[in-house]
Amino acid sequence: MADKKITALTSLGTATAREDLVHVVDDPSGTPINKKVTIGEMNNALMAPVSLADSAVTLTEATHAGRLLIGNDLTADRIMTLPTPIAGMHFRFVGPNIASAAEDGHDLIIIAGTGNSIYFQGQVTFLDIDGNAISVVGSDGNSNELFQINVPGYYDIECVGVSSTVWRITGFVASDTAPAFAD
Repeated sequence: MADKKITALTSLGTATAREDLVHVVDDPSGTPINKKVTIGEMNNALMAPVSLADSAVTLTEATHAGRLLIGNDLTADRIMTLPTPIAGMHFRFVGPNIASAAEDGHDLIIIAGTGNSIYFQGQVTFLDIDGNAISVVGSDGNSNELFQINVPGYYDIECVGVSSTVWRITGFVASDTAPAFAD
């Protein structure tokens, strides 16, 4: 086969399969080397779940974006700080990872930014564990930079970057105490 530019190759389009190969340049800013990876291997590596530490965590695109973020049983209230949003970047938080059906005794706080320059837009569904309330809790859409999940029994929250200043938030929280947005 004669040498061809990548742009001159035929696209597989919708016929792409997990076993198809992709050319990768490993360590491009260090000692670059040509390697191969299947689409399946690449997808699995990029989607591997991340277990969040029982500490404050500053989330990054490289380590956390696009992955399932599993929250643990917390020993104190914990803050997860999102990076500056990029349109399409997303983070999905599920948890807490508790062996029993009990609620976590501490809060998970997700922060979008500081000074109300980066904020949440959207709503989450609140499911009262006592079974006497189901409601929607929404951000004010223009300054709420903090989302607090109070003593959760379970949560499934997704934050998607809409612009460089807005995180779209959706999902649900099951607890005895409603989650809250704040500036």
